[in-house]
Amino acid sequence: MQPANTGKENVTEILMSLPVNKKGFSFLFVEGRDDTRFWGRYKTDRCDIFPAGNQENVIETLRFKNLRRDLRRRVAGIADPDFELIDPTGKLLVDDLLHDDVPDLENMIVSRKTIARAMIKPGPFKELAEAENFAQNWLDAGLQLSIDYGYFRLVARQNRKFDLVPNCIQGSYGSYIQSENLQLDFEATAQNMIDGSPKVKVSADELLEAVRGVEDKYLESRLLVRGKDLLNFMLCVCLPVFEKTSGDASVRSRLEDWLRVVRDSEELFKRLQRKYECEDLKCTKIYGRIGNWESANTPYRILKPEI
Repeated sequence: MQPANTGKENVTEILMSLPVNKKGFSFLFVEGRDDTRFWGRYKTDRCDIFPAGNQENVIETLRFKNLRRDLRRRVAGIADPDFELIDPTGKLLVDDLLHDDVPDLENMIVSRKTIARAMIKPGPFKELAEAENFAQNWLDAGLQLSIDYGYFRLVARQNRKFDLVPNCIQGSYGSYIQSENLQLDFEATAQNMIDGSPKVKVSADELLEAVRGVEDKYLESRLLVRGKDLLNFMLCVCLPVFEKTSGDASVRSRLEDWLRVVRDSEELFKRLQRKYECEDLKCTKIYGRIGNWESANTPYRILKPEI
């Protein structure tokens, strides 16, 4: 994968791609491929999308675009706010930067409805009500695990001196879960994070003490949930959640077959994206913010007029 362009290079790319037939076009910068794929479903034909690579590059691009007066009303950016919603630093206070009131695209898409739609025929479930019931139980389990791991991520963010590497969980989500109750094992999580952080400057006990502090302050907030954690934890507990809530052997067999195909978080997310509908988007904060941007920058648009 090629390194992401810097903001200045992104603006240069726009400037070089403005032939006469681009008159009236708007330009939307997003973070990556998932964002490009998602917003590509809803954008108007006269809006071009560019993946900037990450949140920082989107922000940098929006700052540089003011160098060209004729771009100022044509360029917008969409970025995941991540932990800025719960631990703000002010980095999102940039003109023309749009974001939702949940941490990332995954959090915006993953819901009981989209999960149930993805699991109904030809999925494991035959009845929508049955699929929705399981979807809620499955989502609740994934959210609880992700919130609890979010405490560890927030401690790492707020204590850079600890040199913790919270992404060390990638590839080993299951080892952080207690099998008897499907909850996060805080002691094992602390030790795993210490072991996975080569330059760590904190003990497991000190880490746990800091985690308990943020847990008391931010108890059960979904703003702590990182979408990739959620998807991976959900896959880890899918069958155990089903076994705790249903004894239907035929559905279990179909669910096992489904999981052989939906084998990783990327595939799960693609399936949920396909089940996300325009009406779901209209219920989000970012939908209204896009509308406000379009009103302030007429005639430039981001979304299709019919949405």
